[in-house]
Amino acid sequence: MAEELVETIEGKTRLIVPAASLNNKVPPKSPAFFNQAARLNRDISVLAYRAFISDFKYTKRNFADSFSGTGARALRVAVEAPEIEQIYLNDINFAAIEMAKKGAELNSVSSKCFFTTNKVLKFLAEHGTSNNDRFSIIDLDPFGSPASYIDSVLRSIISGGLISVTATDNAVLCGVYPDVCMRKYYGRPVKTFYANEIAIRLIVSLIALTASRLDLAIQPLFAHTTMHYLRVYVKILYSNIQANKVYKNIGYLLHCFKCGNRYAIAQYDGSKVCSLCGAKYTIGGPLWVSKLFDKNLVEKMAYYDHCSERSLNSIKKMLYASKGELDDIPYYFRSDEIASRLKRNPQPLRKIIETLIEAGFRASLTSLNSAAFKTNATPDEILRLLK
Repeated sequence: MAEELVETIEGKTRLIVPAASLNNKVPPKSPAFFNQAARLNRDISVLAYRAFISDFKYTKRNFADSFSGTGARALRVAVEAPEIEQIYLNDINFAAIEMAKKGAELNSVSSKCFFTTNKVLKFLAEHGTSNNDRFSIIDLDPFGSPASYIDSVLRSIISGGLISVTATDNAVLCGVYPDVCMRKYYGRPVKTFYANEIAIRLIVSLIALTASRLDLAIQPLFAHTTMHYLRVYVKILYSNIQANKVYKNIGYLLHCFKCGNRYAIAQYDGSKVCSLCGAKYTIGGPLWVSKLFDKNLVEKMAYYDHCSERSLNSIKKMLYASKGELDDIPYYFRSDEIASRLKRNPQPLRKIIETLIEAGFRASLTSLNSAAFKTNATPDEILRLLK
């Protein structure tokens, strides 16, 4: 019996998907994969792409979804980001592409959509030979690690273009399998309270190092982590001069599990003992230790925000926090972490941040954890001020 297909609406876009993907807790991969729980991910990407393309300096404005599935993200871009003129949808699954084609017809965007059923590396290679074939925006959203695709993505993007990369191998990136992480991302994770930020910075570092080998430089524009995935948005520039400076943005993180001390250094100097308590440091990296957010892009994302009510509040909070985030500090402190050391209930984040700023320290919210804050104060200074 043929699999039942149904129409569903996401954002302003009509989609054709397998009925089972809406009814089952775990969406099946056959006949095609559609994850309705990833709606927030797609909401954010539409905002990011519209904000990015509004300042794009080149006449060519195209978008490629290399793992398009049923076309949920690409069709939403076609409908909800009309500034992007050509949409390329690729998936190895023929059934998924057929659903995407039906979705394009439903939304009257077939004329701007191009469909292929290739393996991702072949699809990207066919668009990596000249600037005329390369893309302005590439979305890479694989199952598991994106590591094996980064080289091909970078060869297929034009100078000044944007790549967005998703990783779902959180156990690897957040410290459960450090040797696997070192092999795939060229950096060691730390399994700690802020492991998700370390994971994001490991992904950006991998992109930066791979890009530098190709005489490319990167500029992170946005990043977020929700549920089971991590996602980064990175601008790519053709510049061997800038590529030579890649290690100015890559360093190491030292974390003490005894007292909670943590800080970043540009080059590992052999320090093994915590300066506060004398315990042995755990060392993470190399990883990206510079900024993650383009605040102008974040401002524009907020302007374009037209998402559903169920996504709206979480996205607004995320954008508000990232707009003021001290993203040159590659770690954060959770309020309950501090409260545990003080043996008291957690204080409101606003009060914590105000107290730190009044004492002369830098402090902000973080978009990567709604119950955490960033500061350049050390743990002993934080405890002294909040006791």
